[in-house]
Amino acid sequence: MALHLLMKGIVSEIHLNDFDHSIYSIWHTILNNTDAFCEWISHVNVNMETWNWAKNVHSNIADFDLFEIAKATFFLNRTNVSGIIMGGPIGGPNQTGKFKIDARFNKTDLIKRIYAIAGYRRNIHIYEMDGEQFLKKMNRKRAQMFIYIDPPYVNKVADLYMNFFKKEDHVRLCSQVNKLKKHWLVSYDSSDLIFDLYRKYNPISYTLSQCTSNRMGDEVIIFPPSISISHSISLLKAPVSVIPKSNIASEK
Repeated sequence: MALHLLMKGIVSEIHLNDFDHSIYSIWHTILNNTDAFCEWISHVNVNMETWNWAKNVHSNIADFDLFEIAKATFFLNRTNVSGIIMGGPIGGPNQTGKFKIDARFNKTDLIKRIYAIAGYRRNIHIYEMDGEQFLKKMNRKRAQMFIYIDPPYVNKVADLYMNFFKKEDHVRLCSQVNKLKKHWLVSYDSSDLIFDLYRKYNPISYTLSQCTSNRMGDEVIIFPPSISISHSISLLKAPVSVIPKSNIASEK
């Protein structure tokens, strides 16, 4: 989303943060080692042998430098089912599935997209910070800013992330969001915990196609009253305001 806004000229700068070192390594490499990264992509063999190499690197990150981690993480993202780093290869270990491991590894297209992103390197700022500290840093900036917060889901977190939140992490994040002076938007999966934490903002639940499971699921967005969102909400599939189950009695 941030890249789209930057490339369309809607915003002049973007700040991207990911606490996951492996994901940060991809952004760092795209912006700072573009040619070598694209050269590797153009020659890499997209097969199970390379997948096993990438899996080993990702399982032993402390033993490898940033460039190797970036290559391994990128390879797993493009060759695993739904792009989940901890998932299995498209087509299965024996490559007997309908789609094979190279189904999402169009080298020409990937290189083109990477060079397009790198062309904006002066306008892209990347961080590898704890989410709360990043929000504090952005909140102190004088520039007009919109902050999109996309924290780890509440449900099925171990299947989706290398680093995921516990309940107290979601609570701390909510506390930091309450202190933001900038415009912001938070997105989550549907959860009573999130409805309860953000109830004063009147969370909106809507239906979204979830690429990780190829099913329709309920997502939640939260935003401050300072943002006018009526038109955008009308474009969502089945949007509804949510009252937490724990508060139904008191609301009556």
